[in-house]
Amino acid sequence: MISADVSQLREFAVQVGQVPHEMRPKLDAVTERAGLNMKKQLQAEARQSKSFGVIARAISYDTIRARESSGVEVGPVKGSPGSLANIAYFGTSRGGGTVPDPRGALDAEAPRFEEYVGRIVEGLL
Repeated sequence: MISADVSQLREFAVQVGQVPHEMRPKLDAVTERAGLNMKKQLQAEARQSKSFGVIARAISYDTIRARESSGVEVGPVKGSPGSLANIAYFGTSRGGGTVPDPRGALDAEAPRFEEYVGRIVEGLL
């Protein structure tokens, strides 16, 4: 699973004062959209594999909300066919490892996520 959170916004909130309550839904929406985008990319990459295309249907994302932070957890769900994901991503001594590393989806989404969070934060200043 890949996870990304916005806990650094908490530190920013301490510096600025308190994040307005009305800002939270916007941040949650951006976080959830980032999770959906990463899920779609991981599914597309998995589908391109002849051997491991089946894991695409096991890839999902969960939104994680705490009092002062939001996050998403993205990746294959354990169990059939998600249990094949470790082999698909990292391989074994006999092969596998043909599906791109899931960190690539996080790296691709990070600039967009930062841009939209920045737009929300600009509204505070």
